[in-house]
Amino acid sequence: MKISKLILPLIFAVVIFVIYLTYFAPSKQLGSFSRFSGGSEVNQKINVAVVKSKGFERDAKGGITAFYALDKNNIEAKITLHEPAPEEIVNAEVVELMGHMHGNSFVAAKVSIIK
Repeated sequence: MKISKLILPLIFAVVIFVIYLTYFAPSKQLGSFSRFSGGSEVNQKINVAVVKSKGFERDAKGGITAFYALDKNNIEAKITLHEPAPEEIVNAEVVELMGHMHGNSFVAAKVSIIK
């Protein structure tokens, strides 16, 4: 009798966990810059690959203020940051950006290291 009372909550917990993994968990898959409108100021999230070979632009204090990134279609864009990025970004492969496009440049309000 007690086992049957545990089955329904267990099934419910598994369903919630699967939904979380499917829709809300951070993904390492790269996004596409093409889904951003060049004139829009609406910030959206996108995962991109950091192009380490192009280096990192720094401010007077040494903080990283810009770098280059590739999307899933191998489109390269300059990423300009509102605030200096964490130093760990120089070793990152994939980062999540929150921002919007301005021409061929992506203005990021937030950067999170994914991988």
